[in-house]
Amino acid sequence: MKRRRKGAIRYGGWLTTLAVLATLGAIGWCGHATHWDPANLVNWWHDPAGQADLQGGTENASAPTSMASLTAEQLPVIEFPSAAAAKNCGITIGVAERRPMDEYIRANGEVAYDQTHLAQLAVRVPGVVWRVERRVGDSVERGDILAIIDSADIGEAKSHLLEACVEFHLKQQTVERLSEIRTAIPARELREAEAQLELSRAHRFIAIQKLVNLGFPLHFDDVKDLSVENLHNHLLLLGLPPGLAKETESANLVPLVAPFAGIITHCEIVRGETVDSSKPQYVMADVSRMWIDIDVRQEDAGRLRLGATVTFETEAAPRPVTGKLTWIGTEIDSRTHSIRARAEVENPLLDTSQEHPASRRLLQAGAYGTAHILITNNPETVAVPADAMHWQWELGSELVFIPSADGRSFTPRVVRKGLARDGYVQILEGVGVGESIVVAGSRVLSSELSDRLHMHLGDNADGVRDFNQAHQPSPPATQPH
Repeated sequence: MKRRRKGAIRYGGWLTTLAVLATLGAIGWCGHATHWDPANLVNWWHDPAGQADLQGGTENASAPTSMASLTAEQLPVIEFPSAAAAKNCGITIGVAERRPMDEYIRANGEVAYDQTHLAQLAVRVPGVVWRVERRVGDSVERGDILAIIDSADIGEAKSHLLEACVEFHLKQQTVERLSEIRTAIPARELREAEAQLELSRAHRFIAIQKLVNLGFPLHFDDVKDLSVENLHNHLLLLGLPPGLAKETESANLVPLVAPFAGIITHCEIVRGETVDSSKPQYVMADVSRMWIDIDVRQEDAGRLRLGATVTFETEAAPRPVTGKLTWIGTEIDSRTHSIRARAEVENPLLDTSQEHPASRRLLQAGAYGTAHILITNNPETVAVPADAMHWQWELGSELVFIPSADGRSFTPRVVRKGLARDGYVQILEGVGVGESIVVAGSRVLSSELSDRLHMHLGDNADGVRDFNQAHQPSPPATQPH
């Protein structure tokens, strides 16, 4: 008797469990069929066959409609009870605009000095620093004296020129005297004197050229008609300021001068230091123009063109600068797999109210930043805010929503996107300029559309693929770098 009673209790427990599971399953099936909407539940209760209509078709809900029966023009319209209800959901209506949409290549860049206006200056002969005229940060003009060097080689070169000029004048006088008495002397004697004159002329030229090679501003016309005394005075302070005549009588001084206008960036000498040509004493640069060295990805290098507009910005500068692409490298860096390119840009004054040449400028050498190289210029395109467009994965396409005149219903429309720039997206197909679209809050509409599509498709994954292949032949446009 006890065994029978225990078996009955155990059997009754299993029945209770099965009944509970069956009830829960029925509730879940009814909820799925009515999409958990009480109004649909009432309709379904009175008309069970109407469950197919709840899924957007006329067939039985257990057999989802094929996607082949749904076209892009038949996408479900999203409706709200009123325009105010749509507005309360954050939906904002605007229009497609006409905007310029340029395509750029984005790459890392580094500011560098213009190598055609960068100079490392060193004395051409060994000597001792007699005076330092300019220091780091000084602004100089072309021909300004940076330092003065005392070198014995300079005194020797000037002495050779003085001797050559004296010798030339003596040979010239000899030829003139012999020419006056040529009838009374052998012709050979006159020819030898003329040969000696030409040789002395060559010696004088060599002596002048040596001083020119040492950096002195000397010309043949400056010395050809000078007497020995005047020539000595001229060579004494050659290339030096006139005021130095009261400070020294040394003929060994040679100036180190600026070859162009710029800023002194390095100065490695002090007074009394021994210097030579093996190490530069000054480095100067013209900072009014700078180079931007750009590392372009290998896959983007084929789109570069000389003369393209380059915009460069760095965190150290308050505003960007613009220049032109002037050089494209011919080899790929083995470490970064990038190609080096170069742009030349103007380097404006940081404070435009200051006109002093030594005033701070916008760019400094060595600063890193981002370069945008213009590839395609589209001055007029159809563009919409980025928030207006959504990728609808069920359709495999980009969508925007077109509002109705009453503002309570919204029709999804498939579009083809292009470039994206500054919060806007270019529309290649699907929307025209001035056409009304939803510019904000469209995520709500996209979510509702997903629910409607799932109601229509069910779990028919094959149908989704069929629709994508039939109605969306091209993928979304690749975004520019």
